[in-house]
Amino acid sequence: MASRNLSRRTVALLGSAGLLVYVVWVGWPYFHAIVVRDAAVTSWISITQAPIGGYTTNPLHPGERTGADGRIATIADIRADTTELARARADLARAQARVVAQTAMIDAARRALEVRATHARHFAATFTRDLEAAVMNAGNSLVLLKRRLELEGNEATRTETLHQADMVSKSQVDAAHARITDTRRLIVETQTALDRANARLRAANDGVFLLEDGTDGNSALQNLADARLRLLQAEDTLTQLRAEQEAAQLVVASTQAAYSKARSLDMLVPPGAMVWSLISAPGASVQPGTPVASWVDCSIMLVDVPVSDVAIALLRQGSIAHVVLEGERKTRTGTVILTRGSAGTLGSHDLAALAKGRRAGIGQALVKLTPSPDDIKACAIGHAAFVDFPEVNVIDVVRARLRW
Repeated sequence: MASRNLSRRTVALLGSAGLLVYVVWVGWPYFHAIVVRDAAVTSWISITQAPIGGYTTNPLHPGERTGADGRIATIADIRADTTELARARADLARAQARVVAQTAMIDAARRALEVRATHARHFAATFTRDLEAAVMNAGNSLVLLKRRLELEGNEATRTETLHQADMVSKSQVDAAHARITDTRRLIVETQTALDRANARLRAANDGVFLLEDGTDGNSALQNLADARLRLLQAEDTLTQLRAEQEAAQLVVASTQAAYSKARSLDMLVPPGAMVWSLISAPGASVQPGTPVASWVDCSIMLVDVPVSDVAIALLRQGSIAHVVLEGERKTRTGTVILTRGSAGTLGSHDLAALAKGRRAGIGQALVKLTPSPDDIKACAIGHAAFVDFPEVNVIDVVRARLRW
């Protein structure tokens, strides 16, 4: 009976010991994370690539900060092709020459227009004076002819009286009437000439200069109109040429900027960023897309925490984390922003520093802290840290593993 009880106690002790070993085995990553500061302060890492081919000049070295301009390095290429710039400058020179030539042509056209305008004014004044003189002469002639007709009528009356008294012949009477008829014809012709002269004078006052035969005589005004039209056309051409010149200037400016970038181009990152590593040495030849330097933003303070896959399953985004950095006694409060299982943890391509407890089968939690100005200045990336998640304890881990 005693042997049987001993056997039962032995089985119970062995069972308890096995359970204890299993609990320790399941919770060991949790205990290890509490005892050992295997987390690490980190931040996102960015790699700057060469935008053009050339040589790396004046780079910042690891640990240095970028200034207000954000320059981390300069890519220079003294062999940059100047063909496009030379072609653009040649096109601009031709456009400028066309503008100068067209301007000179317009100046000549304006002088010719002034000469023709003066000639047209003199022609109009002379033509008008001639017509005014013709109107005055025709009017005076008409008055004299009417007076002459009156005298000839009196003479014809006296001749008829003498003929009735048989003192003159019939032929003298007919001659007197013939003179009256001829004078009346002259009056009609003079009146017609006067009317035409008045009509031409009114037309001349309206800018239409008619010659005696009724044809247009204002060739001087037509030449003036042609000169004005050519001047307008020349000015329109000048406007187009100036637009082409401005376009050529823009092309030169754009080509110059492109050439300047191809010859020497600063690589820019956010101001205050810290150079993490210099990938391309000073003076090294690079091609477009060649990594030159990596940098971190010290205002983003993260902690890489190795966590077992079981604990990762119990954490959530926004979970509270208590963090103590190496060399500090104060506890910082952070929040979980990302969790990854052991099959997909972030590596050195994404993070500047990785936790020293990183090994196969261990997941990952990223905790975000709010850095102080001193933290940003110190940029303690790579420092060890202790992290505790108050929402998860060893009992939670064991229950999750046992699926209780």
